[in-house]
Amino acid sequence: MLRAFMETGQAPRREDVTLPVGVDVAEAFRQLDEVDLVHLDDGRVTVAYPFSGSPTGHVVHLDGATPVHAMCAIDALGIPLMTGRDGVIESADPADGRPIRVERRDGTWRWLPEETVVLLAQSRGCGPAADCLCPLLTFHGDRRRAEEYRLGRVELTGLVLDQARAVQIADWSFGTLLAATPGPDALSAGMEIRT
Repeated sequence: MLRAFMETGQAPRREDVTLPVGVDVAEAFRQLDEVDLVHLDDGRVTVAYPFSGSPTGHVVHLDGATPVHAMCAIDALGIPLMTGRDGVIESADPADGRPIRVERRDGTWRWLPEETVVLLAQSRGCGPAADCLCPLLTFHGDRRRAEEYRLGRVELTGLVLDQARAVQIADWSFGTLLAATPGPDALSAGMEIRT
């Protein structure tokens, strides 16, 4: 699924996903949904972290690839790391819509504005990360603005991450994800898939 997002820039449909012989597609998707890794709507993949099947405000332009939408700021940072490719992330500060651009070239990150931070927040509600976490993991033009945004919304808890910590969390979350794709034996044996 992740490779389908990367190759086409579009959300795959259930029938586009190839699974090993003997794996029940409906059951596989049910299990992935249950552990909040992949979600479908009418047969189309809407969420396959770090990718979103619909616009989120975090667009990742990998070199030589079709742009993709990331579920949140951390996921956007994770896509270049996961793919080992350079690229540009375009987003906006949710407080006022000011553009934010993060570029990765040869392992070096460049952030505009230079003071950009990531707000790692969540709502008090529970449910899939796509609903109660991802919309709140956002880029902000600077630490003061991120703190004001968080404090201005009583339903939020969280903290502000500097750039290095945000990249570290993205790398930890997604950096080796494609390299660690389980083979058919792991799926057919019903083993858990670790990310």
